[in-house]
Amino acid sequence: MSFLATNEELLLVHKDMPQVVRIKRYDLMLTPQFYIFKKESLPVSYQYQATKLAPSILDELTGTGNYSYATIKEGDGWALIAYDMGKIESFLEEKGLDSSFINKIYFAQQSKEHFKHPVSMDDKNAIVTVDDTVVMLPKSIVGVEDFGILTNEFRPDKGITPSQSKSSFVDQKQAIIISSLLVLLAIGYFFEGIRYQKSISLADEKIEAVKSRHPQLQGKSDIVLNNLYESKFAIDSMQRKIRDRLKSISKLTSKESKIDSLKIDQKGYEVLISVDKKSLVDLKKIAKSKKLIVQDANNSLMLKGVL
Repeated sequence: MSFLATNEELLLVHKDMPQVVRIKRYDLMLTPQFYIFKKESLPVSYQYQATKLAPSILDELTGTGNYSYATIKEGDGWALIAYDMGKIESFLEEKGLDSSFINKIYFAQQSKEHFKHPVSMDDKNAIVTVDDTVVMLPKSIVGVEDFGILTNEFRPDKGITPSQSKSSFVDQKQAIIISSLLVLLAIGYFFEGIRYQKSISLADEKIEAVKSRHPQLQGKSDIVLNNLYESKFAIDSMQRKIRDRLKSISKLTSKESKIDSLKIDQKGYEVLISVDKKSLVDLKKIAKSKKLIVQDANNSLMLKGVL
């Protein structure tokens, strides 16, 4: 999916680099001129622990400046890196690239395997891996005539975004996964919004249809309409309960039984039914099946309860 692409053209950054003529976003491959590097064997297992130790270990090498730190796991040890983002941005601005066009930052040390064959930087210098460390050397002492060029194959798996105050490497796969989830979430909200909009439109249409049938509702506010609906709903609900209860009670009347008294309102119902002894037991069973509350009343059937 193209909108998840996170890689830009890889730009090799060194002090004798040419002016940047194509103004666009770039991923930077910093040469050792723009970072301080030291290998250490540290008694830690996690990258964030090594990064916390880096400032004190590299303190004698950094000098003045506003440095950020990164760490790379190399075998049993750690590669500690310090870099001054402000100086890097100022240098690139002199070369014609504004800081807003910096996408990700990589260090040449991360790609040491690719620099085993010398890569040309300019007419006089090359960058090459010597004793497991990426360094810059004059071409005259490298001892080869066929120099390589920087390509996307040199791109490490992890990079740094300039906006990070406490720099740590960002896995591109993780960035893509997070981006994918955010996009899917946005798409979900978009379609959910459409569904809610349709529901609201349908409700508005129903309200307008009711208003057209009842002119007295025209011009009424939503609050008034809601109050009218709720009050009417409450009345209709109570009337329905009363009708249902009366319907259940009517099932108990027959030739052998008749209603002597009946009281039913919002508070509840109270019914006295006279019935012969033979039918009393069966009538009680029917009443209970209708969820009517039966009370003892000598030879009559007394029903009393709430709606």
